[in-house]
Amino acid sequence: MASEVSKQRLEALSDGIYAVALTILVLDLKLPSQSFGGDEGAFLNALEGLLPNLLTWLLSFWVLSIYWLAQVKLYRLTKDVDHAMVRFAFGELALISLLPFSTSLIGEHGDHVAAAAIYSLNLVGISALSLLRTTHVLNRTELHENQILSSYKVALSIGVWTRLWCASATFALAFFYPGWNMLAMLLPTILVPFLLKRRRLT
Repeated sequence: MASEVSKQRLEALSDGIYAVALTILVLDLKLPSQSFGGDEGAFLNALEGLLPNLLTWLLSFWVLSIYWLAQVKLYRLTKDVDHAMVRFAFGELALISLLPFSTSLIGEHGDHVAAAAIYSLNLVGISALSLLRTTHVLNRTELHENQILSSYKVALSIGVWTRLWCASATFALAFFYPGWNMLAMLLPTILVPFLLKRRRLT
């Protein structure tokens, strides 16, 4: 059953929340509110202290970009949205809006297991809802703009499953390598093209 919310309005809301989340991420990149005078060494030390926050900003910006691009590809296939899609979208957007907070946690306290686990769970939640929404769309032909090629369905499925596996890996690794665990989210950019190429060869 079609939702009262149109596809265009849902896309606009999603784009807006992604844009705000991507922008808020950078707010943690700030030097201490103090005057360094002419002390170049103190200034450079302060910049060096920003490195953990800079790395987490870069990773989270990259991760959000991957999720947004996946969403764009999915909506391109649909002509309409139903109630289930709206629920999945709102759940995912809620967790997207939370990511700047979990990013600041791991940026400031990345060596703490709790901070790393919270960040990881945030990613697991986003990935799980993305998987549910993608699976729902692929299984509902009445929502499709045109017939979806089976190869494209496979590509979308591999993408969402890989992101969920990697997000789950960050959670498992949080208890052993807090802070470094989040690097597992770089793997989708390597694994997805590899898995797609391997499938074409077999």
